[in-house]
Amino acid sequence: MKAAAEIVVDRPLDVVWRWAADPRNWENWQEGVRDVRVEGRLVAGGRISSRYEYGGSLHDFTYELVLRDPPRRQLVRSLEGPFRFESELLLSEHARGTLVRQVVDAGPDGRFTAFLYAAGAPFLRGGLRRRIKAQLRRLKQAIELTGVR
Repeated sequence: MKAAAEIVVDRPLDVVWRWAADPRNWENWQEGVRDVRVEGRLVAGGRISSRYEYGGSLHDFTYELVLRDPPRRQLVRSLEGPFRFESELLLSEHARGTLVRQVVDAGPDGRFTAFLYAAGAPFLRGGLRRRIKAQLRRLKQAIELTGVR
């Protein structure tokens, strides 16, 4: 299931990119993310691991940095974890700063759970979109209020 949201951050594109595209900052704006570890350099093919709190439990995830095109686009995909996950961060210049758009595609693995998931997709997509919007508000606040330059 795919959902997206966007927000304008009152900072230049390069400033927003440096902070938002660095996985070590995920804990500051991505709900549920804990203990982020970057393995090697932040380049396409790079690996990132974290713990993710969801449904009252902590889950271990390993991600691959699929695409990194500074300062505009980053795509991260889960390689290991309890569910499939992909997140794309898209940045563009805006009259008031930087437009940040996050697109998340998350869902089950397996046919039966996929069927159950699809049955509730409209409800779940709305919830996912609200979570993304909340995350982007935390991102905006973290960058604007803490004086990230």
